[in-house]
Amino acid sequence: MSALFQLQTQGTCAVISLSGRMVGSDDIAEIMNNADSAIQSGSFNVICDCSSLEYCNSTGLNFFVRLLTKSRSKGGDCVLVNLQPAVEKLFTLSKLNEIFTSYDSVDNALTSFN
Repeated sequence: MSALFQLQTQGTCAVISLSGRMVGSDDIAEIMNNADSAIQSGSFNVICDCSSLEYCNSTGLNFFVRLLTKSRSKGGDCVLVNLQPAVEKLFTLSKLNEIFTSYDSVDNALTSFN
């Protein structure tokens, strides 16, 4: 199963709910385009809900770093919610867990931006 997503905007926040497996550039192209449009439209704080994201590889990590870079360039941030064990392990091994802020719920992430 490839990566699926839903994107909702709430003011200056874009909430991206991810599911499946992020393993190829085809998996992230549409997600990145939609996220980039949301950031350009003023939703520069990005919340990635990873509660249903089963796995990602270096391509998936690249997606998260690109989101972080784009959101910070607009004065926002990109945070992660509910990393699953396999994905969390990859963030830890790559030391990206030291760069990204993680939350246990989307509501807590939204509160942090308000």
